Parts: sequence; C-alpha cells; structure tokens
Amino acid sequence: MINVIVNQERTEAKLEIVPEAENFEEITADQLVAVLKKEGVVAGISKKNLFAIRDKFNSDPSQPVTSLIARGMPPQPVLQHQYQFLFSTGKNIGQVKGLDQIDYKSKGVIKYLQPGDTLLEINLGREGVPGRLVDGSVTKNTPLTPLRKYKAGTGVALEEKDNKITYSATTAGQPLLKGDQLEISDTYQLDGNVDLETGHIKFAGPIEISGSLLADFRIISNADITIGKTVSGSIKTKGSLTAKSGIIGSETEKIIVGGELVCEYISTARHIQTGGPVTVSKHIINSSISSNKTVSCQESITGDSRISAFYGVTCAELGSDQGSETSIEIGDATELNERLKKIEEFLEPLTAESMAIVDQLGMPVLMKKDTSGLPEEKRPEADRLLQKYLEIEENAGRLKAKKSELETKAEAGLKARVTVKECAYPGTIIKIGLETYTIDRIISGPVEFYFDHAKKTITFERLMAS
Repeated sequence: MINVIVNQERTEAKLEIVPEAENFEEITADQLVAVLKKEGVVAGISKKNLFAIRDKFNSDPSQPVTSLIARGMPPQPVLQHQYQFLFSTGKNIGQVKGLDQIDYKSKGVIKYLQPGDTLLEINLGREGVPGRLVDGSVTKNTPLTPLRKYKAGTGVALEEKDNKITYSATTAGQPLLKGDQLEISDTYQLDGNVDLETGHIKFAGPIEISGSLLADFRIISNADITIGKTVSGSIKTKGSLTAKSGIIGSETEKIIVGGELVCEYISTARHIQTGGPVTVSKHIINSSISSNKTVSCQESITGDSRISAFYGVTCAELGSDQGSETSIEIGDATELNERLKKIEEFLEPLTAESMAIVDQLGMPVLMKKDTSGLPEEKRPEADRLLQKYLEIEENAGRLKAKKSELETKAEAGLKARVTVKECAYPGTIIKIGLETYTIDRIISGPVEFYFDHAKKTITFERLMAS
C-alpha cells in the first residue's frame, strides 16, 4: 500500500510504502509519481528520495519504508523599512513621580543637537519572495511599504550608504520634523505662553516666547531669552533676558541672568540677579535686584526695593513722597577684596618656591631656559627644577592677571554713583562701599550721590539739567 502524508501547511510531503501480505510486485517510480499526483503533490519532488524509497522497499518488501519525498520552497518574508528617530517627534505629557503621580509641568529637556549628531536613521527593507507549496500553488507575500524619504532641510545633511539612509545635523540647534522635512533650528520658538501645555522649557540655545512665562513655570537656557509679554515665573540663563513687557515676581520665583536684563517694568520680584546691566523703561517697585554692572530705570525706583549694582544706579525718582523702604547699594568691593586676599594667599608660596629655584639654578639658566651649560651630572635635577619653575611662573601669571582685573574693578567701584534725574525722597538709604547715607529731605534732581574720598563720607552734587 502506498500512502502520501502531507503536512497541514502543505510545505512537506512524505511517502510511505506498507507491505501487503500477498501478491508482491516490484514498485516502479512511475507508480509512485502517479500516487503523488493523485494526492496533489506535484512540486518539490525529490527524485533521489523517490528512487531510494523504491529501491529500499523492492530489496526487502517485508518491511515498511518512509521518506520525505517533496518539500516546498518557503517564502522569504518582506522586510519593511525601519525608521529610528533619535529625538522625540511627539509631546511628553509629564514626568512620572510615583504611583499615579505625574508632574505635568516637567516634560523633559528639549533636544539640542551638535554638528554631526544623528536625527534619523532609515534601515532600508526588501521585497519578500513568494513561496511554493508541494501542490504547486504559490504563497502570497505582504508587499513592501513604499519608502517615506524625508527631505533634508536647513542644517541637515543626508547620506545613503550600506542600505541605510542617515540624516545628520550640520549646525547646532533643535531638531524639527515639519511634515516630511527634517531641519535644525538654532532657536527654540514658542507661539504662545509657557504654561501647563508646554511645561517647563529647558533648551541649550536661544529661546523666543511670543507670549508670557506664567507663575510656577521656569525657563532654563545657556543663551539669550526673549519673552514677548509678561514674566511671572523663574528664569536661569547664561545669556541675556529681554522681557518686552514687564516682570511680576514673587517671594519664590527667581531670575538669574548671566548677561543683560531689559524689560518694561519690574514689580514684586524678590530674586533678580544679573551679570550684566539692568535696563528698565518704566518703574521698579517692591523688588530686589543684584547686578554686577549697572541698574538704569527711566522712571521711579520705589517701595520696598533693594537694588545692588556695582557700577552705579540711575533713575528718574528715588523713593516716594508717600514714604518707602528703598535702599541702593553700589561699589561694594567686599567680595572683591576677599577674592584678592585669597589670590595673595595662593601667590605667596608660589613666589617663595620660585625664588628658591632661582637661588639653585641662577637667573641666567632660567632666562635662557637652557641647562646645557651645567655639568652633566647636574643636568637631570636642573631640568626638573627648570620645568617646575616654568609651571610656577605660568600659574602665577594667571593669578596676577586675575588680580589686576579685580583691582581694576574695585577701583572703578570707588567711582560708582547714584544718579537721580528728578527727585530723591526722604527715607531712602544709599550705601556706597562700606558707608551708608540716609536721605533726610527731598532733594531735587538732577543730582548724583557719591563717596567723597577726601571727607570719607557720602555726599551729593547737583548736575546741570540736560
């Protein structure tokens, strides 16, 4: 008896010959082929196995034989294109803080790429190859999805190599996907407010906000920040800040600016610190400001305001005829003097060590930086001392340059002035250096308050009206 066994997937077929008790006749290959055809097995037949099973059975018809007789060609599946974006193309809802807790204000740092960083890698796929079953039918394959090839926009380069497409940044900035185009923007731009929708903004480059920075939200950057409307939240940047409207602060919000601060007004801001000048086109009220440069206010500085500016303060009105607790501090070199003192402490042992080497080697050797004129046995130690001397001189040179810079700044602080263009009101406190002066009557401007080094006191002088 000849049996054909086909698996469920119809990818393989086995041939089985079972001996019959009587009337043995040799089996021919044509018989086997006929049986296979009758059972629908017409493709992938192994002639080698066909003849082998025939010969094996005919040589010993008392034993059953089984052999794999046909095998289909398995399909080669389609390999779809793989897209790997190396930056987020969606919005983060917030940062998970714990079980069922999400900080919706913290949505992560906005990606800032450097030249050479990769935005997108596409590993190209391939078409599938149809399979063929033992019954001769052909399997269908999932088609290859057409390649979505993105355009390389501003600041993006495209490279095709080794079955891969790579999009890389050519300039520093934020990666953006606009439709089917990738590009780099050196500035983060937001059309609207910094609020719960955006979360906190953290971006290494420049930031431009058309709306306001709302309270309880913060912006962090290494570059310039421009706010189109009001600032009520916190800002920390190494660059400058321009608030085209004003700053309305609180006891908790902090504004720390490495460069210049420009705004329309400042109100109830208790923590403003800048490395550059502060320029306000209207008033400052109930605010605390510390600047390493100057503070200039076109209108009044009044209320419970504490203004510290090393090189001076300028305003139209200082204090208020209704009474205020305004205080101004300029030219305070206390911190500078502390730094100068520390520099002297560092320089003293360096100078002593340097002089000791001069005594050992002699100035001619040090000036020429050449030990070849010394006895050969002394040269190794002399070379070591010479190298040490050069290192000391380099370190001492840096310290002396910093000392000179600080001394120049301290000297400029002694010349700092408070300039009031219209009127200074009683109760206002002015501190210059370590001296304090309280205004005890209305003083009409233009007037300048300064430290009189001859009299060792703060005084003022009226200026010619411009």
